[in-house]
Amino acid sequence: MQPLERDAEVLRNIPLFAGLPTARLKLIAYTAEVVRFEPGEEMVRQGDPADAVYIIIEGEAEVWLADAEGHQISVATMGPNSLFGEIGVIARGRRTTTVRATGPVTTFKISDKVFLDLVRSSPEIAMQVMTVLAQRLERTTALLQHDRR
Repeated sequence: MQPLERDAEVLRNIPLFAGLPTARLKLIAYTAEVVRFEPGEEMVRQGDPADAVYIIIEGEAEVWLADAEGHQISVATMGPNSLFGEIGVIARGRRTTTVRATGPVTTFKISDKVFLDLVRSSPEIAMQVMTVLAQRLERTTALLQHDRR
């Protein structure tokens, strides 16, 4: 199997992209950059410009949020097939959290332009992204409510 076909198959296994035609998957795979991170390495930093989304292919990462005093709060752990970075890209703003590799991590990095084009042109992807965002909001709300008790 050629690298492009292999990467397209990896993308097909990610729920966000599962319903896309093979040609579209190959286009995403062609434009995506494979980025590897070492254990403890920051993958994105809270406050930095959001220029891309990432999908974890292998490994795990922890999501950290800095509070007003600068204390780091762990808010989630992500594994294979997890998407992150979409909030800042959709809002055309800055990273809302820091994501750090807990071990070796391999990702697909998809530019903001390609990702936004996908969301605009595919209602299925737009719905999946909204589902991911809603689930994150629920988890964050539950975490904040728990911390207030």
